Amino acid sequence: MSIGHHMKKILFIGGVTFLQAEVTTHPFEVESGMVLYEISGGTQLTPETNLSIKGKAKLRFKDWGKVKLEEESGVVLTTGAIKHKQHVKRLEKHTKDTVITADYTKEHLLERKKSSYDIHGHDETASFTKTGEETVAGVLCDVWEGASIKKCIYKNIVLKLESHVLDVLYVKEATKVIFDINTSNEACGVPDFPVKEFALFKHDIKTKNVHKAENFYKMLKETAFGLSDMNESYSSSEIKDEERRKFINHISKDIYKRQKKLLPKLLRSMMKTRECLQTVEDPFTANQCMEHFSQMKAQMGREKDEDIILWDEKRKNILLDKIEDELIDLQSRIPCVNRAKNITDLSICMK
Repeated sequence: MSIGHHMKKILFIGGVTFLQAEVTTHPFEVESGMVLYEISGGTQLTPETNLSIKGKAKLRFKDWGKVKLEEESGVVLTTGAIKHKQHVKRLEKHTKDTVITADYTKEHLLERKKSSYDIHGHDETASFTKTGEETVAGVLCDVWEGASIKKCIYKNIVLKLESHVLDVLYVKEATKVIFDINTSNEACGVPDFPVKEFALFKHDIKTKNVHKAENFYKMLKETAFGLSDMNESYSSSEIKDEERRKFINHISKDIYKRQKKLLPKLLRSMMKTRECLQTVEDPFTANQCMEHFSQMKAQMGREKDEDIILWDEKRKNILLDKIEDELIDLQSRIPCVNRAKNITDLSICMK
């Protein structure tokens, strides 16, 4: 695996030392290509709540990886006591001098100059042991294993990555690989968002917060690459409950914050919907009353109510009773929700 970008070759011919010109090495040992991936993973967050992720990724590169575009999109879903559904999207482009990240929420591009880490890259096999070979998407790659992480690498390109850290599973596996293709500038293009420049400092908290847009999805990815501060290796029998609880609360911060914000909004939406439905006389208006409430439920990963087709006094009372029961139930949980300090507390409130 390449560590630097340049090295000098020294030859001894007839007792004379010759220092040849620098030999350039590259991030990848393939000039251009595209790799499509499937992403999956998840864990039991708490005894009451399960989490799963599902998504796709694409890597496009040229100039031996000096120019590359990484895209990921998917869904983070929790079921059980906490019902959460979040669509996530990520794009990062590396050019010779810069790294550009797309923030789809704020619709702008974050551009920074490359750090020495970006330029020289990192050895994908550092602290890893080669354990064999595997065929991924029709390509034979070398299997490297480390603490809780397994990679299959071909010419410096990771085709498969499996991470199992504190019972959190993350798998990113290539499904299609095409090398030595014509990669146009358009193929490595970024969204037409305005550019916001910022400097990168390794320990700059503000910069770290900027990159938090990817939320849990990004954190699982970071866990897989061993970048998380809490990435420690334990076998299943060695996992201590308190350590795992801290880890789960750490990686679930964004889910927790989003639920704390949305649950009181859902309660207010229930109240408004109940009030609106009490005077409604036709299905069209009833659906209008239900629209915001249904959108809130869908946004949170809860089961969405079906559209109202028939409307009479009996159906109206059945729906009002159903909403009343949901309202009373959620209202009783809100004080506990307000006190909750993390995802573990919140899960207990909602069980």
